[in-house]
Amino acid sequence: MAELGPVDAIVLGFPGQRLTSAVLDAFESVEERGDVRLIDALIVVKDISGVVSSHEVSEFEGLRDMAAELAARELLGLAGAEDAEQIGKVMPPDSLVVVLFVENIWAREVASRIRDSGGRLLSYTRLPQSVLDEAEEALAGSDGSG
Repeated sequence: MAELGPVDAIVLGFPGQRLTSAVLDAFESVEERGDVRLIDALIVVKDISGVVSSHEVSEFEGLRDMAAELAARELLGLAGAEDAEQIGKVMPPDSLVVVLFVENIWAREVASRIRDSGGRLLSYTRLPQSVLDEAEEALAGSDGSG
């Protein structure tokens, strides 16, 4: 197998412990284009009384195909019980969190060349949507006359 490109852990929260395949179907379509590759997933549930549990993707009927594909890739194990416990501490009751580990295939060659040159990634920050929304609002508010 080729070296991995950069891997992101994407954390998605859902109130009411509702997880539909629609969100994960969107990831599948992006994956089919070859931009990213889903390499692992973790599902954490916090019930109404605050009890936290972690689950395999295969435990959700609509996600069994995804679970089989992840298992075939033999890259599972990026997150475990300790991660689920930490996530559970910050989750509101009656909610579900999905952590998706996604390889950025588009950056695989760049990452390889950086490593070959003795370089390494020191920091990586993804800006939250709220920051992007604020920047967009500020740009829309400045009509170019300032």
